[in-house]
Amino acid sequence: MLHELAKKLQLLWATQDSRITESSCGHVTLKALLEARAALTTYLKADSSSSSDLRSLILQSDVLVDHAREMLHAYPYREVPACWRELYTDAGTLKALALGLFDSCSTSERYSTSNADPLKLAIAACDNVLVMAGASGAGRKSFVFELINALEERINGREETSEPSAAKKHKSAATTKLGEEPDQDPFPEIKHPIPRVQLPTMDAFQRHVHGQSSFGEAAPLIITGAIDHWPAKERWTDLDTLCRTAGPDRLVPIEIGSQYTDDQWTQKLVTMREFIQQYIVRDAVSQSANSANEEHGSPIGYLAQHDLFEQIPRLRRDIDIPDYCMIQPQDQEGYHPPDDVLLNAWFGPRGTVSPMHTDPYHNLLAQVVGRKYIRLYAPRETSKLYCYGSGSLVDADGTTGEESKEAAMLSNTSQVNVEQPDLAQHPLFADAQYLEAVLEPGELLYIPFQWWHYIRSLSTSFSVSFWF
Repeated sequence: MLHELAKKLQLLWATQDSRITESSCGHVTLKALLEARAALTTYLKADSSSSSDLRSLILQSDVLVDHAREMLHAYPYREVPACWRELYTDAGTLKALALGLFDSCSTSERYSTSNADPLKLAIAACDNVLVMAGASGAGRKSFVFELINALEERINGREETSEPSAAKKHKSAATTKLGEEPDQDPFPEIKHPIPRVQLPTMDAFQRHVHGQSSFGEAAPLIITGAIDHWPAKERWTDLDTLCRTAGPDRLVPIEIGSQYTDDQWTQKLVTMREFIQQYIVRDAVSQSANSANEEHGSPIGYLAQHDLFEQIPRLRRDIDIPDYCMIQPQDQEGYHPPDDVLLNAWFGPRGTVSPMHTDPYHNLLAQVVGRKYIRLYAPRETSKLYCYGSGSLVDADGTTGEESKEAAMLSNTSQVNVEQPDLAQHPLFADAQYLEAVLEPGELLYIPFQWWHYIRSLSTSFSVSFWF
């Protein structure tokens, strides 16, 4: 199977125009890529396979991946030239394919230099291509998905013939089903509830978004009954099912820290298995034992604002895009509708926080598993919310250089600690009017464009946002 995929990759190179040219990437880079491609061709034409040839090809492609990664980080994310995304894609795909072929060598050859599993390293290389570069280039994304499927089939076939105890290591070992954890803290008192409506008609929802309902403006609304048919509502409560569906060895980007405004906040790539075991299972166990992560000094991990369904299409089968995303919002200053509905996954333990911020689109937030406390402020309250870069007390502190750049990047984010505000520093916040709710499993929350929203997970939670 991998040999057939290698030939298919060669055909892609031969028939699709490439943005990796001497003028865009330089003579040395183009030459190195062509030499790596030629090494694969030589290997496929050889009468007998040699692990030493594949080791050399892995090293060649690895050097190209490192160079492309440096170039990806040399530009702001949205300004990276297409040639570097495509170079990262082609080099990473070539590395993954070579690792997969390397696994076909004899056991003594395969593990002579490393104890790492070549197939899992190959899947990691593919996920890096999808996450870092979007599998840029004609035909590349579908090829990467084919390659991942072939690698996973090989891993699954190997594990089915291994000892039963080895397969057990892959279990998430959750002691409780998600959604059934005991409540640790009292729910916040809801003083200004967001209205709930059972399955409004499309016309009624469009009138609401256009500000033609009894509210007199586009306002937050909770819709019940709209996602009851989703398989995800049941399947994603079982961590083993979720892990197997996603693929335990698939890499996912996670945030470390309770919220992105924290000084110690960072990001990293981990396997789905590692994420679930280290951050989700641990939190579910701690809730069952009536203890909190913070009490043990354990960091919070959050798979946040990531298009997991583009990266791992199998998960996409468990949900649908709500029909309400198909309405046509009115024109507003600063609003530019996306070409298609944008999906993002939000999966994490109790205690994850999205600081109060605004999004560039209208949003339908689907709560699949767990509960979240949500508070929303209308655009007219902006002057009381002390967003970064707004000339507030914090900004008047003489920050310059990198701190000023960070403030500019967070201009859609409030500095206020919503549930424990420092009113001496942010006095106007005391008069800001808001709506709030505890969003329950199976509910959709409509967040209008430009509305500020703060979100805290009350339990292990999986949500999906739909920007439209």
